[in-house]
Amino acid sequence: MISVIIVDDHAMYREGIRATMSKTACCPVKIIGEAGSAAEFFLLLSEGNIPELVVLDIMLPDLSGVEIARRLKSEYPEIKIIMLSSEVSEELITELLEIGVDGYLNKLARKEDIQAAFCTVIGGSQYFGRNVAKMMYDIYLNKQNKNTTPKKKSIFIGKKQKPSSEQTHPILSEREQEIMRLLCDAKSVKEIAEQLCISTRTVETHKSNILHKLGFSNVVDLVKYGIKEGIVVL
Repeated sequence: MISVIIVDDHAMYREGIRATMSKTACCPVKIIGEAGSAAEFFLLLSEGNIPELVVLDIMLPDLSGVEIARRLKSEYPEIKIIMLSSEVSEELITELLEIGVDGYLNKLARKEDIQAAFCTVIGGSQYFGRNVAKMMYDIYLNKQNKNTTPKKKSIFIGKKQKPSSEQTHPILSEREQEIMRLLCDAKSVKEIAEQLCISTRTVETHKSNILHKLGFSNVVDLVKYGIKEGIVVL
């Protein structure tokens, strides 16, 4: 069972998040606390209520959620964080990525997206959703362009290449390409399994193989690559 604290200054929104997460199929959830401010949240922590996941609003009355996330990642690096915001900007996403938060959700997200974010983050990956993917890739490109001697990584998908003496290129099977597209489309493992009529374990195996073959450690980097190569159309 995953322990969760919800931090948002609107009680009705906290109630909605709690109800949605309680119906998440991937893992049982225990809400061990709720807070409407930074002060209330840090009081919960001081009382020994240390969650595995914090769902954290960016706009709080006494302290920015970004500053709370920064402090959490410094003092409690094992706690996973999903940020909530009604607005998104390149500056905000850049800051969240630098802090190392585990996920981002628009406050208008559908129940299915909230559940997908929860399952993805608890599963050890990052979740930022389809709407943020293009912005993340733009940030990635800007960083790459600042490098005066960028190294281009040669990766080929679905097309066999002649091996060279210097390197060989990883190749994805048709099934792996299909699953990659669905992952880049912010589909959860459960949704992919249902759509392709295969088990969640099979999807997890394919996902692991895809990341390994392409040299990525998480789905966020996979999305960046998918956009760059035209595999994902936004």
